[in-house]
Amino acid sequence: AMYHLGGMLSVPSDADPQASFRANAMGTFHVLEAARLFDVEKVLFSSTIATYGLDIREGKIDDYTLQRPQLFYGCTKVFSELMGLFYRRKYGLDFRGVRYPSIVGPGVKTPGIVQYNAWVIEECAKGRPYVMYVRPETRCPVMYFKDAARAIVMLGDAPKEAIQMVNYVVAGPSPAASAQELVDMVKAKLPGAKIQFQVDEEKQKIIDRLILPLDDSLARKEWGWKPEYDQERIVEDFLEELRAHPERYE
Repeated sequence: AMYHLGGMLSVPSDADPQASFRANAMGTFHVLEAARLFDVEKVLFSSTIATYGLDIREGKIDDYTLQRPQLFYGCTKVFSELMGLFYRRKYGLDFRGVRYPSIVGPGVKTPGIVQYNAWVIEECAKGRPYVMYVRPETRCPVMYFKDAARAIVMLGDAPKEAIQMVNYVVAGPSPAASAQELVDMVKAKLPGAKIQFQVDEEKQKIIDRLILPLDDSLARKEWGWKPEYDQERIVEDFLEELRAHPERYE
């Protein structure tokens, strides 16, 4: 099996769509072609809830929600999902994908539109002040990086006959914590943390279209998905990771 998790994230993709197309769309095409040419049985693909965004009429996001992304990053991921489905139909490749929410974990340098969920923990743990660029009431769906790794491995290990939807929404803590609740959790663990809110209206407008509740019932039904980390445990384990492995996250 091949696990394809490489790509350009949202902010750099919008800044350089040509590079994003080459990395995300063409990169996925090359993975699929390599799998076909060398008789690789299975390809696991990391997609994103950024494949959604515009014209969502329901009060949630599930596997049947219209995929009409507002970011170029999301456009490349929709195209990649559809290429995977084509290779599945045309060549019998066992293609499977997960649509991740914002992944929270230490050491991320690349800016993402909702990266504040991780950076507020890491910056404060390193003794630096942090400015939250969203409104305090913003509830952004997230998933801890250890759950994210477990999700794609679980999907890869699922029996072939169980896979019906093929590309799946997966959710972390539900309901998602608000930005203020996250700040309160960080301050409870790091009493000296200096955090303030200063809303970036442009980012907030984009995020507002991505913060609907996620319905991952098909992932749960078809291959037994269930996250292990709630928001409080995410903060605790994140800080423990930084303490245990400081050399990784300098």
